[in-house]
Order: sequence, then structure tokens, then C-alpha cells
Amino acid sequence: MILGRFGMTTAAILVIAAAVAFAARDPVIRFVDVDQNIQLETVDWGGTGPDVVLLAGMGLTAHVYDAFARRLAADFHVVGVTRRGFGASTHANGGYDPLTLAKDIRCACDSLGITMPILVGHSLAGTEMAFFASRYPGRARAMIFLDAAYDHSLIGELEDLAPRPVATAPGGADLNSPEAITEWYRRTRGILLPAVELHSLFVFTDNGHLKDMNASPLAQGLIVDALRTPPFSRIDVPALAVFTKPTIAAQYPSYRGFNPEQMRAARKRIAITRQLMSAALATFEAACPSAETVVLDGVNHYLFLTQPTATLQMVRAFLGSLSPAE
Repeated sequence: MILGRFGMTTAAILVIAAAVAFAARDPVIRFVDVDQNIQLETVDWGGTGPDVVLLAGMGLTAHVYDAFARRLAADFHVVGVTRRGFGASTHANGGYDPLTLAKDIRCACDSLGITMPILVGHSLAGTEMAFFASRYPGRARAMIFLDAAYDHSLIGELEDLAPRPVATAPGGADLNSPEAITEWYRRTRGILLPAVELHSLFVFTDNGHLKDMNASPLAQGLIVDALRTPPFSRIDVPALAVFTKPTIAAQYPSYRGFNPEQMRAARKRIAITRQLMSAALATFEAACPSAETVVLDGVNHYLFLTQPTATLQMVRAFLGSLSPAE
């Protein structure tokens, strides 16, 4: 047996080197038809094993998972789907109700030859996954809800009760460069967006100034207007639902610079968010008693960006517990 540095075998070193080389490869982008004149962008990070389909939250694209997906692809075949209306997918004038969005997921999987996807969704994607389970029973192999097992039809309740303590959209100097936008997300959302996601979300001028959003101006409003209570009780496959209970420090890294009014608003919003999380957890567990649930205290909503290693460990552990028939 030949040992390398740190006592590793040559075979182990080669496996690690292959994994590093794989992670550095660019994913394959494909556009698939899901309706007449409607195409969705799919991002294939490769990998072998069961098919994992990543679904982003509101306003984001599949590229938000870039770093996370590259690591997950060491054990699974990983694909992301960008929702209609956003990024490089068709900016449609309609079709933003949850049943149509669920159909889009099924059509994308069909086009890619994925018959039994493991659906992993963040935030709003949880609603689409629940309607997918209701409309296409037995079609998914498993479902993982990353802070996504909520009734998003109540989304306006939080905004009415506790508006954000910071700006809801970038402006002024935030628009001067991709780096400035990146810093705005870090300051106001507590996240570091992958560069590829930033350039999927926004259109920049030649000198780097933000020119426009790369999204339909109708999409977000139409999605919110069409939201309905998710049919979590119809989930008929193994499911993991991860809930986060944020803190001011986790959600707003720049909170030490808040003025008194902003601090009061932050405390109120975090307190109500935590209350809503507890209520959502109870509702989900009652509707889907066979599901596994995990609560992460003091963790940002975008857990796969802020806590990628811990999130990967949970995902791998859950999927590793599935029987071959599941």
C-alpha cells in the first residue's frame, strides 16, 4: 500500500483530486419546453446517483445553488430549474399559479429524462413542491424543504405586521457595480450570492452599473396573488422539512449600524418571524406526520448559503436513510 502525505493512500488522493476537478467544471445549461412558447433554463452540475432537482426561492434562479450543487454532485446527479419569469427562463405573461408552476417542474423533469426526482426546494419552492405532490402522486422519490414548508399565501401578514428594517431593493451607490450589489445582499439579507447568480438576476452595463432586473416585471406580483394554502397532507413520499429561527445577527449582519428605529423594526420582525415559524412547524407536522422535521435556531433563511456544510450533512443523512425502493 502506497501512502501519500498525511497517511492517505494514493487511491484516496486520486478520489479527492477528481472531486476537486469535477467541482471546477462548468455546469451544462439546457433550455426545455414546458408550454407553448415557454422555456425553462435548467442547470446540470453532473454527478452520478439518484437525480436531485434544486428549486430556488422567490426571485432567484437555479444558479443560486452553484456552490452547494457542486458539492452535492459528489453523491448525486444534480440539476437546477429556473422558474418561469426569472433569469434566462421565458419571461411569460401568465402561468404563475402554483399548479402551473408545479406542472413546469414535471415537464422539465420529463424533458431531462428524470422519472423520480428528489425535489429540494427553498422558500417559495415549497408551495410548488406540495402542489406537485398533490397533482402527481408517487412521481417524486423524496422531498426536502429548506425553510420552505410554509403557507406562503400568508406572506403579506409578515410584511404588514413588521416591515423590513432595511431597504427592500438596492438603490443609489448599491447600483454602481456587481461588487456593490453583492455587498447590499450581504448587508441586508445576510448572504453572499454566487457571482453567477448575480449575473443571472441582473443586467449590467459595459461599465458594470446595474441596468435592470433580469425578470418579468409581472412575475413576482402574479405569483403572490395566486398563492394558495399548500396541500402538505398530500405528500406521499419521504420528506424532510428544515425550519430556521433567525436572529438579528444572522439576518442582518450590519445590525450594529442600525439607528434606534431600525433596531426596533428588526427586533419586531425577528420576533414575529420566529412566531410564524413555530406555527408553520406545527401546521406542517399535523398535515404530514410521517415527515422528518428539523429546527435550526439562529440560522439565516438562506441556510444553504450561510450554513452549506451543515445543510449538506442534513440532506445527505436524510437521503442516505431512504430504502432502495424509495
